[in-house]
Amino acid sequence: MPQRTPLVDLVDDLRKPGTWVTVYTDASMDTADPRGVAQARRRSVLDRLKEAGVAGPQLAELADALEGTDGMPSPVTRFVLMRDGELVCNLLTPGAPNGPEIAEAGPIPRLVPLLRTRPDEFVYLVVETSRDGGEVGVFRSTQVGAEHTEEVQGRVDTLHKIPGGGWAHLRLQHHVEEIWKQTETELAAVVEPLVLEHRPRLLVVAGDVNARQLLVGQLSPRSRELVAQLDANTRGAGASRETLDRFVEEQLDRLLTADRTAELDRLRQELGREGGAAEHGVGNVVHAARQAQVDVLFLDPGALEERTLLALDAEPWVATAPEDAAPAQVLGKVPAAEALLRAAALTDASIRLVTGPQLGDASGVAALLRWSAPAPTGG
Repeated sequence: MPQRTPLVDLVDDLRKPGTWVTVYTDASMDTADPRGVAQARRRSVLDRLKEAGVAGPQLAELADALEGTDGMPSPVTRFVLMRDGELVCNLLTPGAPNGPEIAEAGPIPRLVPLLRTRPDEFVYLVVETSRDGGEVGVFRSTQVGAEHTEEVQGRVDTLHKIPGGGWAHLRLQHHVEEIWKQTETELAAVVEPLVLEHRPRLLVVAGDVNARQLLVGQLSPRSRELVAQLDANTRGAGASRETLDRFVEEQLDRLLTADRTAELDRLRQELGREGGAAEHGVGNVVHAARQAQVDVLFLDPGALEERTLLALDAEPWVATAPEDAAPAQVLGKVPAAEALLRAAALTDASIRLVTGPQLGDASGVAALLRWSAPAPTGG
């Protein structure tokens, strides 16, 4: 199942040392005074960054980066990263901030908020259909707004069924139904190449019930397996976008929950098996991360709030003590969750944010390993 963390696009920048600025803030525009509230929020962020020593030209660029959420659905969250004055990430993601807002500078970026916002990135399609046409949107689960849209306009002549009877009526009725079927066939011909190209995890179909049934019937078996139907005509007059947005969020959460359940089941099995390919505890997982042994990293940031680790400028990327840093240089002492997350991203591991009860202990960290190997006992 194709999925990735949003950190994939940041790996090249994470390899480069420098001063990082992280901004994680509410960017919603749904108040009675949206512009006034947004401006006050931006001023607060910039004031905090100025106090942290961010230079004037960088503040000006960040001020521009924090603009531009007019017309966006609310709530929405913005995540910005800047390295040595270069803007490397500016994401808008659906939903309110999932954790405290951040505006700070440091030796490494704060990446936990990005993973909290949308832990995995995968593509999904949304199709809104009716008897006179339809629209297909390509979306990423970590972003607001469609990445790509295509529209199909069907024939609108004699679309509506007519009252009456007799052979003339039956012929016209058959003609109308053929037009509906032709429109949905054309729409399916748009959907299928997008499924092949983007390999989505989900295909949401909304709209007129008859049009939906005709469309799904025209899809390939592979595409039909991805379908989740919303029983609402979202293309009708006066239709609310909120219903569709809520349904999409529910379907994304369902997929993420299923993924997490399967991975945590595998983690428990490996931890319970002698010589299993899994570890838990900060010391053991740091050791595995330093060997690029971690395949999937499970983090409970709340359980690690009091722990720090050393972030390094090169392999092995993370250390518990200065004497373990060589041949790399120490960038600084940073929150343990951030150090582990960064090291995992730099060694191409997947990262999952979880809670203590899901891990089954209070260590705050565990990992599925790429291979079984003994690690030193540590907390």
